[in-house]
Amino acid sequence: MALPKVLKDLLSLPTAPFVEGAVMEYIKRACGRLPGVSVRHDRHGNLLAHYRHQPPAGLPLAFVAHTDHPGFIAQEMVGRRTLRAAFRGGVKPEYFNKAPVRFWRKGRWVKGRVLELSKATRVSDVVGWAWRPEEALIRVATDVVPGSPGMWDLPDTALRGDLVAARNCDDAAGCAAMLTMLQRLSRKRARAEVYCLFTRAEEVGFVGAIAAARAGTLPKRVPVISIETSSILPNAPQGEGPILRVGDRAAVFSPPLIAFCERVARGLAERRKGFAFQRKLMDGGTCEAVPFLAYGYEAAGICVALGNYHNMDKRREKVASETISLKDWQGMVDWFEALVLDRGGRAEGWHAIRERLDARYAGYEALLHE
Repeated sequence: MALPKVLKDLLSLPTAPFVEGAVMEYIKRACGRLPGVSVRHDRHGNLLAHYRHQPPAGLPLAFVAHTDHPGFIAQEMVGRRTLRAAFRGGVKPEYFNKAPVRFWRKGRWVKGRVLELSKATRVSDVVGWAWRPEEALIRVATDVVPGSPGMWDLPDTALRGDLVAARNCDDAAGCAAMLTMLQRLSRKRARAEVYCLFTRAEEVGFVGAIAAARAGTLPKRVPVISIETSSILPNAPQGEGPILRVGDRAAVFSPPLIAFCERVARGLAERRKGFAFQRKLMDGGTCEAVPFLAYGYEAAGICVALGNYHNMDKRREKVASETISLKDWQGMVDWFEALVLDRGGRAEGWHAIRERLDARYAGYEALLHE
């Protein structure tokens, strides 16, 4: 089995919070080749793709994924081969000691190694964390231009059995799934409408998503599904299907939208052999559904289980490639397409729950009045 090209390409590009240009440009070019898809940046640099072709009546859906990953941003050379770089994102300080890194400079990688953490901020709002790295000094092979994105120097994207191993599954894999869905819809000339929002700077507190929600980049009436790779939990393993995320560490998501997503998934499982999904509270972190909920949108989440979250191999306490199940990722794309093409009615899943409750009540109503 080969890796899908879009997935491999996006997992191989450089990115970090606020320097997501390579990922954005790839997605923009790919969307520009798709009939029925329009694409534009909002004033905050988020990228909005909109597929529309003879849609039936009803509200479209919106999918949201972020284009950044925890990483370095070159600040200045402070010696002949010493670079001062900011670090943005959630990685614990103990993973930085002499860790190998690479910076994207004029179309090629420049390799280096962390000399020391030069700045960190004490944190009190994250369980198990005492310090957040802010800046590092890095020994590099040659000069690095200020503003260049840097990542951990890990092997190129590879498929190991069913596991995809890469420097940045989170959330390039989510972006790749959304782009693949758009390609499928466009190729089939599907009668449908869907928005795909590719956001910036999620790893520093979903800043791009906040900006988009405040600005109304997505129409307020459109339900939002946040797409993520979310850290493996004991009850949410890899290989058992994509996950309907009913909530995260900060919030419980919109019940009617969750019911709709579950109904479509159950129907897909009945029609397609091999499709499976999970329904879980993924409370290991917080996702972009939260800012959309906070600013008045209906929102839910779908994710795949992520190994070595933020490149932290907890067993070895070293940086390592992140991993996802290819089968889970492919199932997630199938699910996206089924959600967009569903004609059963957005509220049907929630109504089905109410019908069961009504039937139960009718069976016992007389006993309430004895």
